[in-house]
Amino acid sequence: LERAFAGATVHDLFNLLTVAVLFPLELITGYLFRLTRAMLPSSVADGDSWEGPIKKIVAPLAGRVIKANKNVIKDISTGKVENCDAYYPVSCVGGIEDYKSCASSCKDGQEKGIDCGRVGLITCDKNYGCPAFFQNGATKQDDTIAGGVCLVLSLFFLLICLMGLVNVLQRGLMGMSTRIIYKATNVPGVVAIVLGAAVTLLVQSSSITTSVLTPLVGLGVIQLEQMFPLTLGANIGTTITGLLASLVSDSVSALQVALCHLFFNISGIIIWYPLP
Repeated sequence: LERAFAGATVHDLFNLLTVAVLFPLELITGYLFRLTRAMLPSSVADGDSWEGPIKKIVAPLAGRVIKANKNVIKDISTGKVENCDAYYPVSCVGGIEDYKSCASSCKDGQEKGIDCGRVGLITCDKNYGCPAFFQNGATKQDDTIAGGVCLVLSLFFLLICLMGLVNVLQRGLMGMSTRIIYKATNVPGVVAIVLGAAVTLLVQSSSITTSVLTPLVGLGVIQLEQMFPLTLGANIGTTITGLLASLVSDSVSALQVALCHLFFNISGIIIWYPLP
């Protein structure tokens, strides 16, 4: 238990300590802003979008359960609407619940909710249609309750999966397999950083990587000392997704933010990794 707790806090403490050092430094010198601005081209060309293997598996199922309407946050933040009430009640043309009748964009001269559909916090997907928690005529309270139910269900399934993961690791990683993994991860620190970055690039989440590594540390399969460079690599790997996303956009600011994320983690590694 002590090893597992120590392994779980490595990621958090690295981020907290790095922020404690670099945030005041950035306020005083602006070095991240200046460094990343110097690396920017005058314009950013369009690129192909990249979708990770995990998202390809999960997205079809999630899109059929619930899909958040991202336009709500965008419209409220830009002042287009004052609050969520402008999106209710939900209305589908002809009472047909599909993407074209409910969530497609209105043409010039068309009025939302009458000539074209109107959706609230929950919208329909262009590829998978309207999700299970979508309802024609729903009110703001209906969508809020549906979101709360999905949140509780997701936390429940997450807990079950984590318990199952620990149980499988306890049963499967015994004897010879434990020694194999122990030797495979007992590599030099730089190699461990690269390994952590590669795994995180595949799953697109440093939290997933550290969540898998934590029970392995608790079981003694991975040394606690190896958790540190693997976690540092996970922090590098999670920045690659942001870089790939920024390359799809024409916005130079998007690329600069992604580069700031990358060099924030690299700076943290330079500061903390040499320390014993």
